[in-house]
Amino acid sequence: MPHSIEKDFTYSFDTKTTTSSLKVPLTVPLHISAKEFVSRLVHLHNLPCFVQQDLEDKLEEFVAKETIQLHDKNADDAIQKVKTGEIDSDDLIRQWLPVYSQELKSYAKPYQLSKDEKFAEVYHNLIHSPALETLLNLEHEYSLGVDKLTRERDRDLQHLQDKQRADMDEALQNVGSVYKDEDINLLAQKQFENTQIVEGKWSSELRALHEQQKNEYREWVFQVHEDSKGKAPLPAYVQRLRSLSSTLPDAGVDERQAHVTRLEESFTIHLGAQMKTTHNLRLLCTDILDLCRHKPHTVGGMVIPQPQRLQTAMSLYSNNLCGLILLADNRLNSYTGIKQKFAQICDSSTDFHFPTLDSQLQTIEQQLPKAAEVKAKKKGGNDDMDQLSLHSTSSSSSEEKEKSGDKKLHSGDFYLTKHSNLSEVHVVFHVVSDDNLRTSDITSRHPVILSIRNIIKLCFRYDINTLTVPLLLTHEMSEEMTISWCMKRAELMFKCVKGFMIEMATYSSQESKTIQFLVPRGLSEELFHQISNMIPTIFRLSNPLVVKSN
Repeated sequence: MPHSIEKDFTYSFDTKTTTSSLKVPLTVPLHISAKEFVSRLVHLHNLPCFVQQDLEDKLEEFVAKETIQLHDKNADDAIQKVKTGEIDSDDLIRQWLPVYSQELKSYAKPYQLSKDEKFAEVYHNLIHSPALETLLNLEHEYSLGVDKLTRERDRDLQHLQDKQRADMDEALQNVGSVYKDEDINLLAQKQFENTQIVEGKWSSELRALHEQQKNEYREWVFQVHEDSKGKAPLPAYVQRLRSLSSTLPDAGVDERQAHVTRLEESFTIHLGAQMKTTHNLRLLCTDILDLCRHKPHTVGGMVIPQPQRLQTAMSLYSNNLCGLILLADNRLNSYTGIKQKFAQICDSSTDFHFPTLDSQLQTIEQQLPKAAEVKAKKKGGNDDMDQLSLHSTSSSSSEEKEKSGDKKLHSGDFYLTKHSNLSEVHVVFHVVSDDNLRTSDITSRHPVILSIRNIIKLCFRYDINTLTVPLLLTHEMSEEMTISWCMKRAELMFKCVKGFMIEMATYSSQESKTIQFLVPRGLSEELFHQISNMIPTIFRLSNPLVVKSN
């Protein structure tokens, strides 16, 4: 396998009366520049100066062509030797691996952690150290500051609404005598503009407070990490924060009792016939936002961080994350319905680790055109492919809209947001749904159910070990939700989730997952127990082994 080869280079040029030809041997690849080689030829053979540029161009073209042919021939010979077994491929790998690694290390820039990555690493170390209590107390102090500003905002807006309502009532009572129809319209427009101004003012103040607290908190975390590297005692400001909880009096009887009770029942199940996996199921009856909302927890008359906050904070940067499925409409905002309530919960305290909800929604909106293009390209592929299965399947009407260039969200699509300031949740899957879910004749191929399949796959892949699923695919009770309707919907969801978990077990090790089936608050206790009794008929429970001695 030669590394170079001798070739004859021929060049012809015309003068006034004759045609001259030059033929010289050269080594391919050329070890000097073409310009220097041409200069030597011109000097050695007394060539006219006007052919120098043309000769250089022709030489570069010749050398490039012959070099490519030489490399191609050597590559074909090397591949053929590997195919015939003349050269062992394992030996080649052992030879090239250290050479490639050394070359890469020589020229590649050393990887540097970003500011967010450094903060995540430092926070994870501190949250699993004696500074845990200090961190939680500081976060709680910041949340009280946000709560105070939020209450002031609500009072201001309520006062403005009461004043505007009184002015509008007075104007409507005097229509025709004092006010005209045009005056009513102008008054309504002015009130709307004033409301927008006041809401914008408070929103700006809230964003500024969040940003200020986030910067202060991160600086404080880095400072505590630096101070705790040595064996010196904890700084005074850390000890002061830790003393907040140590000096609290014991909780009274009324403080020990939960404010809102919820129905709950847990099961341990086995899935699979040959490769059995053990998982946990939990049936809950509560408001889905209660899993996000921080409940007031008082001891001795003082509000302190709730116990659930401890587990959420310690598992933030771990392989034991908690997810929640939230049904939403196809508008990518937080202005109405349950999305507005969820946004208010997110704004009630500062997220020190991730962007705000509005920032995440803006990023998702910017990615919608790209997501639509990727989804359109994969429509004709196999649904079993990993990449395709990560995208939810839409209805036929949605497919037609995608082909026509519509970039909106459709039923079955979902997007996720990440949070560190919620009570029991790290990741929220926002699933787009419509009124078709209120009918009782949906099947396992419904877009929303298929999106739950893809969400479960993501959970198996990315260490989300706890997932809360709305069992009835609704967040509140309605008149059409009869007992038979609820039982039929629950049976469908139980069977679908069971099949999805068996299917997705191939993407994960033997790790145990927890699926929380949540039914809306307002469900009767009798119906709750009927749904609970359905679980042993669909899932194989893990029953204890009882050994009796004679």
